[in-house]
Amino acid sequence: MHWTDIGERAVGDVVVLDVRGHMTLSDTEASLFRYASRLADEGHRQIVLNLHHVAYIDSVGIGEIVRTFLHLGQRGGSMAVCSVSPRTREVLLATRLDTVIKMFDTEEQAVSAVSPAARRSP
Repeated sequence: MHWTDIGERAVGDVVVLDVRGHMTLSDTEASLFRYASRLADEGHRQIVLNLHHVAYIDSVGIGEIVRTFLHLGQRGGSMAVCSVSPRTREVLLATRLDTVIKMFDTEEQAVSAVSPAARRSP
């Protein structure tokens, strides 16, 4: 799995991962799953994947997103995807991943969906 970069930002109690590059089979140097697993081990289990800068995703990339989503769920966490480019969105819709993992147009919407604090608000 090749990623040009995975950046990490805290937005309240949610970690936003800004992913850049092509999510395709390649070098495993920057594995999303390993990155998210480390965050989960550190107690950060609410994650938003910002895919704005991901131009293409293949079946291996889809698999890694699903694996990460399941891993977080098994640890009581949650994950959403936001800012998906049109071409990547086509792949996610074709694989029906949108029926399993919540997809949002904006980062704000995604953060609100996974934030425990936002879910507790009246």
